[in-house]
Amino acid sequence: MNPLHRRRLLAVLSSAAIAPALFSGSAHAQNATAGYPARPIKVVVAWSPGGATDLLARTVAIELGKQLGQQVVVDNRPGANGTIGHAQVANAPADGYTLVLATNSTYAIAQHLYKSLPYQQERDLAPIALLAASPLILAVRPGLDVRSVQDLLDLARKAPGKLNIASGGNGSTSHLAAELFMSLTGTTFTHVPYKGGGPATQAVAANEVDAAFLDLGVAVPFATSGRLRAIGVTGNARSAQLPDVPTVSQSGVPAFESTTTFAMFAPAATPKPVIDRLAAAVTASMNQPDLRDKLQRQGVEIVNAGPEALAKSVTTESTKWGAIIRDRHISLD
Repeated sequence: MNPLHRRRLLAVLSSAAIAPALFSGSAHAQNATAGYPARPIKVVVAWSPGGATDLLARTVAIELGKQLGQQVVVDNRPGANGTIGHAQVANAPADGYTLVLATNSTYAIAQHLYKSLPYQQERDLAPIALLAASPLILAVRPGLDVRSVQDLLDLARKAPGKLNIASGGNGSTSHLAAELFMSLTGTTFTHVPYKGGGPATQAVAANEVDAAFLDLGVAVPFATSGRLRAIGVTGNARSAQLPDVPTVSQSGVPAFESTTTFAMFAPAATPKPVIDRLAAAVTASMNQPDLRDKLQRQGVEIVNAGPEALAKSVTTESTKWGAIIRDRHISLD
């Protein structure tokens, strides 16, 4: 056989070999979504019950279950700034039945706090949707003679380190908000970490700690009933839930802004058709008027963006908080 005929024959045989493989890959992708979901889906929340992430997850899970035609169950796995639950999902079967609803404290901040993690965010977890965002409130215990951010700063400067400030855990957004606050104001507070925003809120209300940056949705009922005093909101605008409370920026710390963002991820090898199905279901869920109204009453701002927007948000948030962690020399190892 001359060389030209030989090359043509090899090309034909190669094409014949590739075609079944392409068909097999396409068939595999179709099989991945055929009948999906066929059983209940578990959404891991890597924080304690009662916090903002838990409340959001339980609200969304009900509507998401309706969209998918299967029950969506919330499973709390708190600890280590959310990384324990995050790692469990990263190592779960990539079949769309185990997801994580996480905050930026885990998906964008944790990697800068720990020298080693049992997973890598971008390698091991696939973005599904950026659901929502929520500012925090700076609150003080009811027994502390503080009525404003400036009052708190004056008191802190008189005795550096004497006042303590709680958070939802080491490396949480509430912890990083406190670090940013201290950095911008030149003050020193003693950090007291709790296992979630719910316990931190209870601690402020019980006069166990002096102050804290707290999840707005969790803390508003405590603030409106007088069980703690809200003196600042961490977003760029006042909250409709607490219209008389100025932002921290308006209160003399102009460069201050800190927001908790909430997002959903799946194990990285989850087939794209499954990711697309989940993303569409989340979008439909977040567009339901009743759900939107309920979350907005809790001070949660609907974002409702898909996988690509979430991937960009991960990068942006990681860059911002990574710089603060380096400047403050924070490490959890």
